[in-house]
Amino acid sequence: MTRRDLLLARVAASAIFFGNGFGIGTWAAQLPRFKASLGLSDGELSLGLLAFSLGAVALMPVIGWAVAVVGSRTMTLIAAFSFAAALLLPGLAPSLPLFIAAALVAGACNGTMDIAMNTNATVVEKAWGAAIMSSFHAFFSLGGLAGAALSGLLISLDVGIVPTLLISCSGMGLLFLATGFWTMGERERASEGHGFAWPRGPVILLAVLAMFCFIVEGAIVDWSAIYLQTVAGASLEAAVSGFAAFSLTMTICRFMGDLAVRHLGRTRTLQLGGLLSAVGLALAMILPSPLAASIGFALVGIGLANTVPVLFSTAGQMKGIAPSMGVAMVATLGYGGLLMGPPLIGFGGEVFGLRAMLGLLIVFTFVIIIMSQRALQRSTVQFS
Repeated sequence: MTRRDLLLARVAASAIFFGNGFGIGTWAAQLPRFKASLGLSDGELSLGLLAFSLGAVALMPVIGWAVAVVGSRTMTLIAAFSFAAALLLPGLAPSLPLFIAAALVAGACNGTMDIAMNTNATVVEKAWGAAIMSSFHAFFSLGGLAGAALSGLLISLDVGIVPTLLISCSGMGLLFLATGFWTMGERERASEGHGFAWPRGPVILLAVLAMFCFIVEGAIVDWSAIYLQTVAGASLEAAVSGFAAFSLTMTICRFMGDLAVRHLGRTRTLQLGGLLSAVGLALAMILPSPLAASIGFALVGIGLANTVPVLFSTAGQMKGIAPSMGVAMVATLGYGGLLMGPPLIGFGGEVFGLRAMLGLLIVFTFVIIIMSQRALQRSTVQFS
C-alpha cells in the first residue's frame, strides 16, 4: 500500500467516524422534541433510550466475529448506510411502542457500525505505525457537534422532526457514498476469533473501565439537553448548548489526544480525564444555570475526550487476539454502560431528581481514576 492509499484510508475512516457522530448528535438533539411530540414522561423516554442502547449492545458479542469473517471495510459500509436509514424511524413513530421499536433498530445499526469502524481504525492505525486513534474519535465528536448544531438551527427555523431527520440522514448517506471507496479493505483471519466475544483475561479490566466511561458519556449525550431545559431553565433552542459544549471540548481535546498520550502516557491520560469529569459534573450539579451547566458539561467533554480512544486502541493492539475481537470484547461491556446509564438517569431522576443523579456520575468518574493504572498495566500494546 502506498502512502497516498494509506492517507486516503485515514481520510475515509475519519469520514465514517464523523458521520456516525453526526447521527448521534442528531439523535441527542431531537430527544426533547421526541419527548414533547409523543407526550412522554422522563421514565417513558428512558424506555426509548434503553431500547437504543439495548439494540447497540445486543449484537456486539457476535459482531467482532462477523467483522473478522467479512472484513472491516464491508461491515463498516453496510452498517453506516443502515444507520443513516434507521435514524429516520424514531421520527416517524406515532406512539411509544413504535418509538421503542424504532430506537431498537437504530441502536442495533449504530452498535454494528461502532464495532466495525473502530476495528477498521485499528487496522489503519497499525498500518500508519503511530497512535492516531484519538484523531478518529475527534471526527466522531466533530460530527456530534455538527449534528447538534444543524438540528438546533432547524429547530429555530421551525422545521419539523421528520424533515430535520431526512436532511441529516441524507447528508450522512452522501458522505459515506463519497468516501467509501477509500476505506481500507484489509481483512482479518476469522480463525483468530470466535462466534461470541465476551470480555475475558486482561481485557476485562479495559472493558469495565469502558463501561463507566460510557455510562457518563451516555448520560451527557441523552440527558444534557433535557437537564438544561427542565432543571437549568433553558429554552428549547438553547437546551442543546450543553451537548454542543460537551462535543466541542471533546472534539478539540481529541485532536490533541495523540500528543497528550505521548507526553502523559495512557494511565495519566485516563486519570486526569476522570478528575476533570468529576469537576465538571459537580459544577453542573451545584450551579444549575444554563451557563454553569454548559461549562460543566464542557469540562466533562475535556475529561472524557481520550478515555475511550485509549481503551479501544489498547484493546485492538493486544497480542494474541484479532483487533475486531479485542474491540468487540471491550465494547460489549463498555456499551453496557450506554445500556444502563441513560435509563438509570431517567428512572432515578423521577425519584431523586436529575441533579441528584449527577452525583452518581461523579462516583463513576472516581472509579475511572482508581482503576486506570491496574487496567493498563496488565495490557500489552504495540506502541504508545
